[in-house]
Amino acid sequence: MNPGMWKLGDDPIDDQPTLLAHALAMSLRYGPGPWPEDAYRLPDDPPLRSDGGPVITSVVLDGIRTHHFAAGTDATAVTAIADRIEALVRAAPSQESVVELHRQLSGRDALSVVDDLLQELRRRELPRDRLRAVGRHLAEHGSSRNTTKIGIALIGACGDERDRDLLTLLGTLEEFTLFAVVALLSTQPDRQRAVYGLARRVQGWGRIHAVERLRGCDDPEIKAWLLREGFRNGVMNEYLAHIAATTGDLYSALLEPEVDDPLLDGAGDILAALAEGGPAEDMADYPEAVPCLGRYAGLVQVREANLGRLSAVLTVTGFLRHPGDKLTWADGDLVRLRDRYERILAQPRWAELVLAHLADPAREDFTSALWAAGRLRLPVVPQILAYLQVQPLDDYAWCFAIRHASPGQARQVVALAERLLPLEELANGPGEHLGLGPDAAADRALESVVGGLGNFPGVGLSLVRVALVNQVIRIRRAAMKALTAWGPRAVPDEVVGRVRAAGAVEPHQETREEMITFLSSRNG
Repeated sequence: MNPGMWKLGDDPIDDQPTLLAHALAMSLRYGPGPWPEDAYRLPDDPPLRSDGGPVITSVVLDGIRTHHFAAGTDATAVTAIADRIEALVRAAPSQESVVELHRQLSGRDALSVVDDLLQELRRRELPRDRLRAVGRHLAEHGSSRNTTKIGIALIGACGDERDRDLLTLLGTLEEFTLFAVVALLSTQPDRQRAVYGLARRVQGWGRIHAVERLRGCDDPEIKAWLLREGFRNGVMNEYLAHIAATTGDLYSALLEPEVDDPLLDGAGDILAALAEGGPAEDMADYPEAVPCLGRYAGLVQVREANLGRLSAVLTVTGFLRHPGDKLTWADGDLVRLRDRYERILAQPRWAELVLAHLADPAREDFTSALWAAGRLRLPVVPQILAYLQVQPLDDYAWCFAIRHASPGQARQVVALAERLLPLEELANGPGEHLGLGPDAAADRALESVVGGLGNFPGVGLSLVRVALVNQVIRIRRAAMKALTAWGPRAVPDEVVGRVRAAGAVEPHQETREEMITFLSSRNG
């Protein structure tokens, strides 16, 4: 056969919808991206669990594996796949041979074979144009994620600028972003701009994979974007903060005569992420941390106060108070910066800002202000009680209220919970529900209140009774923790009887043992 005539047809691989079709549909509905979170899910993603437990998608698994574990290898699978691809490209392709390749790939974890597979195919010196054709066909017609990933990888190995639109569209589905980014870097003449274009379309692990490949970028537009927006992602800003600070040249940007609000706010969030530390390089790894923190302090202390800036200052100040063992700054630098940030926090405008936000229970950022109030140690339980009447299932607000309450306020929190929470419905166990998901919001609210009752003996007995027979293990254990903290002699006989009855039907061994221990101490 004339090699110039060799090509794959346009027949679908099977009768399942292709993942390219899904990407096209999402693009038509939502534009170039970022898309709403649900749009990134693939048609075959697992449904939500009935017990409210988390569903760990392959996007998350790939992100965790690439960042925290070495990818596995499967030499036997690599050889078998390479053999089939070689047979396909060295002879006239048939629909049956393409279908068999798809079936072979769909059952394999692409991440564990792709690097070795590409290396093996390079060793065999197969015709690049034919390999590209196979990759395009798998990427365009693949109905399984692993098949599509291998198709993208083959394009990356043998493609060119003609493949940019396909790679960008498929890469907007975060399942494929990692593979698409690597392919864009290999095939596009303006590789940084190609990855930048895709990075702006995604927001979770896809954003992390893309921005990590922009490390060391020298494009002024991309550097400016990294500092204002590019480091933000739906996983943890800590993954990208160091890249943004170093590649974006944060310190130099803050020295400019005009620092716009997006840059100032991005700088605060980057410095806060570096201060938090976590899965990537942190403040101790940032060479310009000291002058950059000093420059940010000089800017933020005279600019308009908002919750985002307060959050950044609070986080950085917390770090400066307790910097950990990794930091190698001179003691004088640490003391000077800590004192400077403490003086900024002491400005009355921050407390005024927080209290103004908490005065309106309908504000969308109420809980953000509540977090800041806790760090500033402001007494705000009355404001929380007003808010809970608007948002009765906000478990964070319930938790904050009971843990910052005086004894008198604790009784008010309990009375409000008795009025607002569906207590009869919450006596819905015992079971082994995980208490996650939207359907368990009331359960989590109950848990938040009961979890704080240990400091208030005898307060909230009605809530404890319900908690003892709730469907969530954690909530039953929270009830037992509160009763134990009160002391067995402080618990009424009627409640002891409830514990005895609950222990007789408790399905969770450790919780049952806690109940038995409590009853034994009471009898003893």
